[in-house]
Amino acid sequence: MKILLSAVLLIAAAGLAKADTLETITFNLSDLHPGSTLSATFDVPTSLGTGVTTLDVTYSFSDPSDYAEGSLSGPTGGTLAGMVLIAPNTPISNFTVNFSVPVFFNPTGNSMDKENLLSERGLAQCASFPCTATGGFEDGLAFNSLYTVAPAAATTPEPSSLLLLATGLAGAGLRYASRKRFA
Repeated sequence: MKILLSAVLLIAAAGLAKADTLETITFNLSDLHPGSTLSATFDVPTSLGTGVTTLDVTYSFSDPSDYAEGSLSGPTGGTLAGMVLIAPNTPISNFTVNFSVPVFFNPTGNSMDKENLLSERGLAQCASFPCTATGGFEDGLAFNSLYTVAPAAATTPEPSSLLLLATGLAGAGLRYASRKRFA
């Protein structure tokens, strides 16, 4: 009976474990190409510190053929590697979500929007995570638009190791109890 109780407690503890929160940041690039977006998924830690939390991300276009292949600048040389920054917004008790996007090129654009460098123009603010919020961004020469922070689409997780262990212990406990009862 003690083994069965231990197994039940392990299963309950697995359900209480809190995982990090997956969020997406999506930029509306419709001014460059109708319906175009730039987005990245990021993992918000369960506990955010008192300073800025910097998260490395990989951005991707919804329509990569509309942007110059290999013409992106970034820390890894020609990739969409960037950052999402989460900072406490004191004295207000919430967080701001900022971003760093590498320069990208729009080969079909005019001289004003061929080279795009996005910067913030009103940060998205989240009271907690998961969060849905909107902020503004601009390309100094071409356009102003909005970016959105929202929970990432849910995926079906694989069974956790702890849950498998608990199930195995429960089975062993039941087998032990039934052997003892019929012996």
